[in-house]
Amino acid sequence: MHAAPADGPCAPPPAGATLTLAQVRLDALRCNRTILAARRGVEASQADVQIASQRPNPVLSLGVENINPHAGVGSGNLRSKTVDSTLRVDQLIETANKGNLRVDAARKASAAAGEAVQAVVAQQTGAVEQAFFDALASQERVAVLRETLALYERTRQASETRLKAGDVARADVTKLQLDALRAQSDMRQAITDHYRDKAMLAQAMGVPGTLADNRLVADWPVLDAAVPPPDPDTLQRRPDVTAAEARLAAAAATRDLARAGRVPDVTIGAQAEHYPTSPSNNYGSGNSFGVFLSVPLPVRHSNGGEARRAEVDYYAALDDRNRVMLEAGNEIERLRSQLETARQSLRQMREDVLPAAESVAGSAEFAYRKGATGVLDLLDARRALRQTRLDAVAAQAEYAKALSAYRAALQTSTSATPAHAAATDATTARP
Repeated sequence: MHAAPADGPCAPPPAGATLTLAQVRLDALRCNRTILAARRGVEASQADVQIASQRPNPVLSLGVENINPHAGVGSGNLRSKTVDSTLRVDQLIETANKGNLRVDAARKASAAAGEAVQAVVAQQTGAVEQAFFDALASQERVAVLRETLALYERTRQASETRLKAGDVARADVTKLQLDALRAQSDMRQAITDHYRDKAMLAQAMGVPGTLADNRLVADWPVLDAAVPPPDPDTLQRRPDVTAAEARLAAAAATRDLARAGRVPDVTIGAQAEHYPTSPSNNYGSGNSFGVFLSVPLPVRHSNGGEARRAEVDYYAALDDRNRVMLEAGNEIERLRSQLETARQSLRQMREDVLPAAESVAGSAEFAYRKGATGVLDLLDARRALRQTRLDAVAAQAEYAKALSAYRAALQTSTSATPAHAAATDATTARP
């Protein structure tokens, strides 16, 4: 059995190793590219919080002016030169609490990225489970067709013996051979489909290779597997819903920041000036100091476009939250209905259809061996049994996939309560 370390490289499982559903899920959590990209998004959002926490740096200015090339700069050391030297420091002062609002917006965007990771994990692990059951079903189909071919081979040997004894006609033996050839063709196609399904599973897991040399463990769920009904809070705590709620809260914080942008920032400055006198310059002022205040004049705009865009983005996030909640509620009901249908179909297949097909096929085999029936009746019974077994595999796969999808739809976020509270605050903060 394949057992990779939790933090190891995303290498394919060893050749010949068997894969369980649990191990496939673990590999997907480590290696799935979409999950890894979502986690990178969280790291980037955390860096954005650090960026938002940075306040504007002061600006240092050094200058020299009033240099007269005709009169010269005088004698003496550098401080005594007849030039006007200036040292100035300017500092931007953010008004309207912009600094704290910017940090709040970045933190809520980071929280939204964290919720999005949980939504992506739920979606991708669900997709991996679907791919696993598809590959497992094609593996089971190959096994069914192998059993069918083995049965044809035994019948061929028996028919050759009976042909030599004159008990059957050559035409009947030929019919058996033709049906065996059709079964071989089906077998080759089933093997091709199985390799394709395993390659799709490897892609969903995020591991290199196609898993061609690996066998899947038949981790089929039991027919009467417990299915928890959705409680009233399940919808609110789904990862995709909490992610949408967190995005709404982030949009509200960004809107507050954009509104604060209408208030202009101010810049204050302090300056020290040194302009000595000399025999060639009697106009020096010695040491002087000054303070400055600069404010942008909103004569052309006052950042109204930014505020309007943030307002539109907020309502877009609100619409997206409502859409996600509606789709989530519909999905839960739809998947529950599909699960019950798949469960009933599998139960009927196991309890009624498959036993009946096996009984008919067994009777036909016995009658053919005793010479009481012809080869056509035998072939019809075998075809019916083969198709019924394939249908049983399909029913098992449909039930497993339906159960997996329904359980995935009922997954809840580990941080649903804080995110939901934040989003509720954002919703109630509408103007």
